Amino acid sequence: MKKVFISVALLLLLLACDSKTPKEVSFFETLKEKIGTQAMVLEIGSSSCRSCIKMKKMIEQLKQEDSSLPIYIIDVYDDMNVFREFNIQLIPTQIVLNKEGKEVHRHIGAIDADEMLQFVELSKK
Repeated sequence: MKKVFISVALLLLLLACDSKTPKEVSFFETLKEKIGTQAMVLEIGSSSCRSCIKMKKMIEQLKQEDSSLPIYIIDVYDDMNVFREFNIQLIPTQIVLNKEGKEVHRHIGAIDADEMLQFVELSKK
């Protein structure tokens, strides 16, 4: 009887650990709801990559100047599913999606602010 109780308790504990609360939903999972409803540029990188950190600072500066820019930063450490979803080989990677959610351009490596703004314009076509 004691073994059954312990087994049931462990099973319930495992199930509780597996379920996600709203706080645990990754930014990428939330962002996926917007894909196919608006044009956007995805900046996929990580918090431990020097080029990615520079890209993040540049994007934050652009968004301070124009908060409506549809540029979204995805940290691969927050949700590793982004690798599979977008077939990411190297970071940083920028993916330009049109309003239908179709990839219209991909760039691997760091870019400057002017190029990022060109990618935003490209997403609108």
